[in-house]
Amino acid sequence: MRVADGVTVPRPLEPAVTTPRPERRGWPVWTVVVGAVAAGAFWLVHAALVDDAYITLSYARNLAFHGHWGLIEAEVSNSATAPLNVLVLAAFTVVLRDAVLALGVVFVLAGVALALLLRAAARSSGLPGWVGPLGALLVVGNPLVLSTVGLEMTLAAALLGVLLLAAVRVRPVLFGVAAGLLALTRLDLVVFALLVLLGRPGLWRGWWRWLLTASAVALPWFTWSWFAFGSAVPDTLVIKQLQRSWGDWDFSNGLWLYHGAFPTAVVVSLLPPLLGLVCLPVLGALRAFRRAVRLWPWALLGAGGVAHHHVYTLLGVPPYHWYYAPGLIGLSLLLAGVLGAVWWELSLLIGCALLAVQAGFAVDHGTPWREAAIATNWGSAAEYARIGTEVGRLVGSGTVTSPGEIGTLAYFCECAVVDGFSDRGYLPEQLQQRVAAASPPVRALLRLNYRHFRPEPPRPVTHVLRREPGPGEWTIRSTWAGESHLVLEPVR
Repeated sequence: MRVADGVTVPRPLEPAVTTPRPERRGWPVWTVVVGAVAAGAFWLVHAALVDDAYITLSYARNLAFHGHWGLIEAEVSNSATAPLNVLVLAAFTVVLRDAVLALGVVFVLAGVALALLLRAAARSSGLPGWVGPLGALLVVGNPLVLSTVGLEMTLAAALLGVLLLAAVRVRPVLFGVAAGLLALTRLDLVVFALLVLLGRPGLWRGWWRWLLTASAVALPWFTWSWFAFGSAVPDTLVIKQLQRSWGDWDFSNGLWLYHGAFPTAVVVSLLPPLLGLVCLPVLGALRAFRRAVRLWPWALLGAGGVAHHHVYTLLGVPPYHWYYAPGLIGLSLLLAGVLGAVWWELSLLIGCALLAVQAGFAVDHGTPWREAAIATNWGSAAEYARIGTEVGRLVGSGTVTSPGEIGTLAYFCECAVVDGFSDRGYLPEQLQQRVAAASPPVRALLRLNYRHFRPEPPRPVTHVLRREPGPGEWTIRSTWAGESHLVLEPVR
């Protein structure tokens, strides 16, 4: 190999591994800046977490305070889509004694970790170190990502940083760690690992190392879940697929639906990933001519985002806004790498312009936000918190049915609020429907997955909480659903 300008240039048939540039002072400053921005972003959104975020927080709080895996303390459930996110939040909740505060700390640490990992990957790719904080801030400040805070997307972004570093440096063990942790975060995120594996043949030389590492990281949880809960994977795999589409809207066209309701937020969210998407075929063409080799691992991350989007399109699932986040993150990180590889004055100008647009939108949306920039909830977190507290006082030790949105109500009610997410007594009927509609291979996998599931009847209900149109005593409002109210009635 020959060395030019401090960067190792690989031979055409060798993996694109470059020697890291000498470290420069200043990275601690960037770390502090990213941490401060992430802390400010969390303060903006902390009062506007979406309902599903409180499902995760309820799991984390119950695990931290009671050693119990469930949305409500009264029932064991398996509807936490991201087990690793719950475990991390629970660990911090044990120390901080407040799940929302723990979420803030995890959000900031994930943002800082992403910046440091991207910086290391950039230096190893022969790119400037500022690519790290730029990529992290493009993710942390994205309105759609900010609308998923409390879910697993920020943690997933940090793990994609680990995956990228493993691809850049061709480290099989590190790749195995990243793949295993991504599987524990969300099974569908393994798509990114598969794309990196396909596009980075150097990793196959140590295939047994990454395979053993990934298995050691992920299999203990999945095995324990298979026996303890009767399902290796979360029940949301069944629940969400049964929902299919929202009328004419599913994942394939859902962004148009959101653009109609939240036009500015969607446009600002899509700017970085669309620019990254434009860069992707260019890098693919250059790669064919043995050019831009150092950017290839970054391109694989962007390709993973496109593949993830395609997989969800084939599944035909509802267009929940957080489903779009992995694709946006992967393409945004690709863009950061590309900006580091071209004329740096222009790159910084473009990067700063994108960050300024994101910051301007975030501040203009509210200080702090009342509701997420993109959300399909019927009410705000503050309204659900007030109603949930009152419902808990009125219901006491009874059991109340969810009106359709359960997370925030259950978190503040601290009572038995039940539906398919909190009470597995509803699962057998849902599972039967899913098995009946599945193809023979999928049907066989579902039966294998639920082989150890022992159904129990649903919890007896003492109260019904339902939603009705128009204002009332418990009025809830949102940009998405307008005005309605909740009504609590005893079961007679």
